[in-house]
Amino acid sequence: MEPEKSQFLPDDAGQKLRQLTGMILFLRNQPAKFIEYFHPDAAWHVIGKIRDYSFAGVYRGHAEILGLMKRIDAEVALSDHKILNIVVEGDTIAIRRSALARHHGTAAVEKLVIGNFARFRDDKIAEAYEYLDTSWLRRLAGDED
Repeated sequence: MEPEKSQFLPDDAGQKLRQLTGMILFLRNQPAKFIEYFHPDAAWHVIGKIRDYSFAGVYRGHAEILGLMKRIDAEVALSDHKILNIVVEGDTIAIRRSALARHHGTAAVEKLVIGNFARFRDDKIAEAYEYLDTSWLRRLAGDED
């Protein structure tokens, strides 16, 4: 028997956005499909200093965001994507996730823990921020000082 819904507690409003976020991350290794979940005028902020992390910067629109995904994929293979924590508030999500990165040149592997904040509009990402240890790429490439 299913419990009665309370008139005082609304349905889980964040469930749809959590499911959508899971679908988007599932498609990360398919950049052409992944980009369909971004507004044409979306902005992706990869936090870091460009001199330390070549992927750092602000990418605007489908072409630039898709270009970023292709640059990342040219350097490393990402797999085993997992959402570790997710918080939904209205049209905004905060997630802590992990992925395995394998460098194409050195075959070195590292588990990444990544923080993302994203704001959705009409079930598509309008703006996203990505935070992670920006020295991971240098370690995998063997360029660490």
